[in-house]
Amino acid sequence: MDATQNYLLNLLIEIDTICKKYDIEYFVDYGSTLGAIRHEGFIPWDDDIDINMTEENYYKWVEACKKELDPKKRVYGDGRVDRDFPGVFGRYIDVESLRISSNFAFWKPICGQSIDVFYLLELPGDPVEKQKMIDLYYAYDEYANSSYRHYRYKNQVIMDLYNKFRRWERFVGKKAVLRHLEKKIFNKHYDDCDTYIVTSARKYGPSSIAPKYLYDTVYYADFEGHKFPISGRYAEMLNYYYGDDWNILPYEKKHHSQMSHSGISCDDYVSDYMRLLNERKLKKERQKAKHLMVEEGYKIANHLRNVYDKLAKAELLKIENRIKNENIDINSLLDPTDSEKLQKLDSIFADYYKRQLDFSVRYWEYYLDIGEDLFYAAIFNLIYTHNDFTSVSKIMKLRDIAGIPMNDRLADLWNIILTSRKIKAAMVYKDYDKAEPMIYEAFKKYPHCKEFKLYKLEIMTLRAETDDEYMAARAYAKELLEEYPNDDRCIKCRGDIALALGNKENAVKYYNKVMKKSRNGMLHLEIKKIMEALK
Repeated sequence: MDATQNYLLNLLIEIDTICKKYDIEYFVDYGSTLGAIRHEGFIPWDDDIDINMTEENYYKWVEACKKELDPKKRVYGDGRVDRDFPGVFGRYIDVESLRISSNFAFWKPICGQSIDVFYLLELPGDPVEKQKMIDLYYAYDEYANSSYRHYRYKNQVIMDLYNKFRRWERFVGKKAVLRHLEKKIFNKHYDDCDTYIVTSARKYGPSSIAPKYLYDTVYYADFEGHKFPISGRYAEMLNYYYGDDWNILPYEKKHHSQMSHSGISCDDYVSDYMRLLNERKLKKERQKAKHLMVEEGYKIANHLRNVYDKLAKAELLKIENRIKNENIDINSLLDPTDSEKLQKLDSIFADYYKRQLDFSVRYWEYYLDIGEDLFYAAIFNLIYTHNDFTSVSKIMKLRDIAGIPMNDRLADLWNIILTSRKIKAAMVYKDYDKAEPMIYEAFKKYPHCKEFKLYKLEIMTLRAETDDEYMAARAYAKELLEEYPNDDRCIKCRGDIALALGNKENAVKYYNKVMKKSRNGMLHLEIKKIMEALK
């Protein structure tokens, strides 16, 4: 750990101690859960810890902080506890330290080293009522915060609500408006609740709308030599928040924007420059600028919808012209056993993928509609040519947001993704009795899908007991490596088989190859443990 990570770990230990004392259930969440499972600690380049708790536990937490915290050392703040605090979700803050961020500099308590504290609000099960509550919460969150929040989600419903709140404010004041809204939003229970909205209110990154089942159970995970609670459904949770490739190390390592300093207190830092500023005027001007940004965001969102609509038409025209000029029968290319056909299919949709999966297009949640038949072919290609379930999931999410229903043909492809997720969860939990029949059933139904071939090899290796069974697994691994040269999961299985057959030297060679070439963080973690045991 670096100095910042070590500092944050100590704060998390303090939180854990308070929660145990007052019987408060919480979850280490988001990237911190990813770090716990993929690295058994911090994601190496991360400098942040998030926790989450149900609303019932949140109220217990607030009361516990009132009793336990020495305000000269630690404070807990959120917009409902302190109206000057620039956030609806909370932060557990060490005011004896400093963590600079351009967004929060002049608020004294918020610039210390801190851990974000989110909580889970119940949503009604009825789809119409659920959407009303989601819209109300996003509008409330934007209105309550002094900083600009929802960079993309500026639809007409939310803008109308936001402007309505501002009109009320002229007559009764902002605090009265907030009190009225909070009575409608918080401390609600719905018997048919199947979904939470998280007070992070994110519109990019981990979703703020979460299935309730993700937080039904608790698992105590290893994290930097300690045990902390995470979701008992962590495999499903990580898949939901981070996609089907959550176990893969990214090419670009994401960092938070803050610069961290441990030798200066909040008071020293803030008092040094606030004596030169008019705080009341500063906040007033900041609020004015915020309102202008909200209005600008709404205009940008509408403008980009028109831009992306034209992009979709351009991509469709480009694909149709090529099909016509080359007299291509798309359906004849949908053959998972013919690499030449798949290669041609891939070339047809290469530009479409670049457009649809471009960060800007996904950021603004726009689906480039190319028609049902071509879309099916594009998804077929991602699955059978690339084994790229993450891209499929991203595009399907945009399609769902656009409100386009699933047809039966596409549903069969989507079933490959859903089945893979169930198998992956069972494998991560080491529930091989559950995984094995699912793997063989999936392989039987989709014999040409690379993912199910790999799962078949992995379960053969894991379940092998006799030399003959290991030899059968080795033969299948060789067969797959002919089809998929240098596949890291195949090579890892070759190492496991060699080790089981007593060939330690060969096993280490295979493991070293995976460590050198692979970006699969879970394989790295497994191999590190094996190599340590071999010493």
